[in-house]
Amino acid sequence: MPHVCTSFSGRRWRHFVPSLLVLTGITYLSLIKEMPAPVLGNIPLADKWGHMLAYMVLSLCMTADSYRAHISVRGLYLTAILLPIAYGGLIELIQPHFPPRQGEWMDWLADCIGVSIGILIFTVWYFLMNRRKTPSSTSNA
Repeated sequence: MPHVCTSFSGRRWRHFVPSLLVLTGITYLSLIKEMPAPVLGNIPLADKWGHMLAYMVLSLCMTADSYRAHISVRGLYLTAILLPIAYGGLIELIQPHFPPRQGEWMDWLADCIGVSIGILIFTVWYFLMNRRKTPSSTSNA
């Protein structure tokens, strides 16, 4: 049975390198002065879809990294839900200080939806990978 850790002790931080890279990318894209040419074209609410996708990926990375680091399930969900949601809110509060960027509550809501989707995907994967097959009952009659 693997050791379950409830904190970032020793070298466990190494498991979070993928999450830190995604977080760095989100920070960069959130604070740069001009966004690159729109990849999504004229899709309605493309900005919100981008927020959802970015925070879904962040949440998936954080759950996978926590899982690999043997963080407890409770810690895993706290790490993968609270941290991305709080970070998304913090970015929206900081953005007005980086003109022409501006913080929007709807962006933060899109971040929260993305985190929820990421957690849902991980939860489905976790239960599919760890479900126990019940032995079929056979009668000897």
